Amino acid sequence: MTVYVIGQARVDDPEGFKKYSAKVKGLAEKFGGKLIAAGGPGEKTIIEGDQFKDGKVVVFKYPSLEAYQNYVNSPEYQEGKSLRINSGTLDVCVVSSVE
Repeated sequence: MTVYVIGQARVDDPEGFKKYSAKVKGLAEKFGGKLIAAGGPGEKTIIEGDQFKDGKVVVFKYPSLEAYQNYVNSPEYQEGKSLRINSGTLDVCVVSSVE
């Protein structure tokens, strides 16, 4: 079943986060993932609340939860994650498609 991965990144160390981004760029596609939406400050519209006011929000589509978990558990992603871990906060939520 298709899943959507919603991530919100709040960056404290832009240079460290750039290294992470460069390392994982294009990796999601190898696991069936596709970036379908993204917006940072000035690129998103907040309708209600303040949960999403800071940082960048991204939405990826994966063919299954297993495909996403394979991406997250891959050695390539883990190496990238090690570059990100001290550069900011990344919150991630996975929801199943209702279609």
